[in-house]
Amino acid sequence: MIRWNRMDEDGMVGIEAAIILITAIVAASVLSMVILDLGYFSADKTQSVAAKGVNQAGTTVVTVGSIHGVERGESLGAFRVTFAIPAGSDLIDFSAVQVTVATPDTISMLSAADPLVTASPAAGTWGIIRRMPAAADGDLFLEDNERFTIEASLPDGEEIPVKGEFVLTVILPGGGTFRFAGVAPSKTDPVMVLT
Repeated sequence: MIRWNRMDEDGMVGIEAAIILITAIVAASVLSMVILDLGYFSADKTQSVAAKGVNQAGTTVVTVGSIHGVERGESLGAFRVTFAIPAGSDLIDFSAVQVTVATPDTISMLSAADPLVTASPAAGTWGIIRRMPAAADGDLFLEDNERFTIEASLPDGEEIPVKGEFVLTVILPGGGTFRFAGVAPSKTDPVMVLT
């Protein structure tokens, strides 16, 4: 009886190729999972950094209507600005707001009137002269669907002369700012539209 001893390695080559192919597929899938996981981590990190940046930027305000100037003598003695917050923004605590007025010669840091809600703030102070709607909460927080009109009254002797330059700055508690730069009108009226 004759026994065949086959010494071909064709069968082994096929099995080895299959093992190598399976190993390559497993390695590729592990690598792709690692890359996807890094992508998800990166997206989460980007989202958290963006959210943190938005929170650090603070809430902003928008002006509603025109900015008005109020005459004192023959000069510009006060500013009136109506503020609202954009939809979806955080409320603003107006008791922590700071107001400055700068001219080429002076920088005036106006103190808050006491009480802050007043019909007419004294010279050198600023106050909230109107809250809308009239049924606002009665607090000093500017919230959605509310408007606060502030009047910033310059100190006596620091009124802005005709055609004088100025910068009105309102600094919000979260670090946001509102700035309005302009020139006083060439003719004063009791109330002047500056914008």
